[in-house]
Amino acid sequence: MNQPNYLKDLNKEQLAAVTSPLGPTLVLAGAGSGKTRTIIHRLAYLIDSLSVKPEQIIAVTFTNKAAQEMKVRTADLLSKTVLGKGLLIGTFHSISARFLRRHASLLDYSNKFSIYDQADQLSLIRSILKDLSWSPRQVSPGAVLANISRAKADLITPIDYQEVKVNDQFSKMVSQVYVLYQTALKKNQAMDFDDLLSQQVYLWQNHPALLKKYQTTWPYILVDEYQDTNRAQYVWTKLLAGNQANLYAVGDDWQSIYSWRGADFGNILRFQKDYPTAKTYKLEQNYRSSQSIISLSNSVMVKAENKSDKKLWTKNNLGRPVQIVELYDESVEADWVTGEIIGLSNQQESLKEKNNQVELTYLSGDSDDSLSKVSQGWRYYGTGQELSGLAILYRTNAQSRALEEACLKKGLPYHLVGGVRFYERREVKDILSYLRLLLNPWDSASWQRAILSPSRGLGLATIDKVVVTAQDKKISLLDKSLLEQLNLPTSKKQLVVEFMDLYQRWLNILPGISVEKLIDEVTVRSGLKKQLLDGTSEGEARFENIEELKTVATERAPGQGMEALEKFLTDVALWQDQDKLTASQGGLTLMTLHSAKGLEFDTVFLTGLEEGLFPHSSSFNDPKELEEERRLCYVGLTRARKMVYCTYTTNRRLFGSVMVGLPSRFLNDFPKELVEFNLPSPF
Repeated sequence: MNQPNYLKDLNKEQLAAVTSPLGPTLVLAGAGSGKTRTIIHRLAYLIDSLSVKPEQIIAVTFTNKAAQEMKVRTADLLSKTVLGKGLLIGTFHSISARFLRRHASLLDYSNKFSIYDQADQLSLIRSILKDLSWSPRQVSPGAVLANISRAKADLITPIDYQEVKVNDQFSKMVSQVYVLYQTALKKNQAMDFDDLLSQQVYLWQNHPALLKKYQTTWPYILVDEYQDTNRAQYVWTKLLAGNQANLYAVGDDWQSIYSWRGADFGNILRFQKDYPTAKTYKLEQNYRSSQSIISLSNSVMVKAENKSDKKLWTKNNLGRPVQIVELYDESVEADWVTGEIIGLSNQQESLKEKNNQVELTYLSGDSDDSLSKVSQGWRYYGTGQELSGLAILYRTNAQSRALEEACLKKGLPYHLVGGVRFYERREVKDILSYLRLLLNPWDSASWQRAILSPSRGLGLATIDKVVVTAQDKKISLLDKSLLEQLNLPTSKKQLVVEFMDLYQRWLNILPGISVEKLIDEVTVRSGLKKQLLDGTSEGEARFENIEELKTVATERAPGQGMEALEKFLTDVALWQDQDKLTASQGGLTLMTLHSAKGLEFDTVFLTGLEEGLFPHSSSFNDPKELEEERRLCYVGLTRARKMVYCTYTTNRRLFGSVMVGLPSRFLNDFPKELVEFNLPSPF
């Protein structure tokens, strides 16, 4: 029997993993070993060779970008019709949102519930703290939210939290806020990111017949990045897999770096215990990096105690030794790194051809108007590397300041991942609030933002009164019968009526209008367009962001009506920083090591390799956290295809103080024959 074409380009280990018999399977895939290829070819093998119906398969990833790549490559490997036949590929959150909308009534929710992002969550937490008369100086809203998020990731309810977590004053405060926070979400008919997972788990655990239906509908499950699953995702997967356990898990415990958000790499190490009949495969051949980089990466992980037994190897050339550079402080470090990048790219200027002219330009990072100026046509003249193949990585976001300043000073175009998110910009959130209210008229957070953008002459006291009354009487914020319950002055009541009339108009035209056109309609009739186009360049740039939102709507939510609007708002709510990063954007990339996972570049600069910074001082008293810092170093090194630079400073100003820098312990793990000390010029 002839072997299918999609199996012929696999190496021996990949082929064994792809053609594994049905049943629980674990694939331990080292960095750059063809993990994505293996999971996609497994999809093809199930459908083409084992005659599994596409609609019986669910493939789960951790990022929208990874999910999209999987869809495109699966369609290329088989045919585009496969995706249309019900093959379900998405993130844990997007798939859960889809499931929850079908069965929201079982949770006493509308199927049009809103999905709150971090900014929405923090706003709600601040409101609760204000109601409790607790100052943000007394208790940090961010810290409270982080603790609530972690509790949900661990499937700890507000009631459970009081029993297992309340052991100090701060925990008691978090416990009190947690109860009020969940109550407020329910009143707003909203869920946050963590609810999408915990509520789905709750549904399955408390409705066995429903769980059985899902197990029967999707008996074949593939999970990417299994090492990053938290408690909720782990239970989610285990419930859906059921006793049949046709679970195909792919991951690498060596790249588990997200314990701070609840990920437990023990899940992947316990796989064999969870599924005693499981077959395990190892992918150890790296196709990405040079031999020097792979040998160096292995040497870092040798000292890790709790890990799977594997060793990366490659047929690639030895490559250049890793460069280690000692510098005086963060300013000198930034100046040297950007200078080296200019040398690598063989450029003193960033040039762009336009209309047969050459103009000098640069992209000044992730400021309010920079993303709209990203050019698809960046070209760098000379024999050097493309800037899009270069990345500067750092342990903490605070390190980016000096690096950004150096890029601006030298005119280096750069792309900052983790800066001000597009969907968190004021004008974008204003429009999204208007749209969310169309979908969910119980969303008080969106109602308050929309009615204040632009200002309509209603004071905060009046607005609060409307919200409280609507929630107490369980009346929609767009229902005019609400006004009968309010004792408002005629002038104030008229302002609310005019706002409700706007929404009635939009609800009337919604069935026959695209989301793109709806954004136009809302921007004009709400008064936002007039407010933004005030004659200033800042106002124009902010209006351009709304125009860009229309592009997103066209791409992600074609069609018309409520269904298209719901898809658009769900996609936007689940958007992640990495989703905007593409090679075609051009420019140098600046990002944290945590954000870099899953990406690759020709050359990587690992900056700030100092004790207390990387590894971070917070890990010094916890061996598990120190192990994770080691894995983070491994992830950083294996992002590079050709070259790695490691820099450290003898002095560093950070968080308002000066630290004396000592070289990171990880540098001592590097074999001397694989490194080269690159001494910067004193001039």
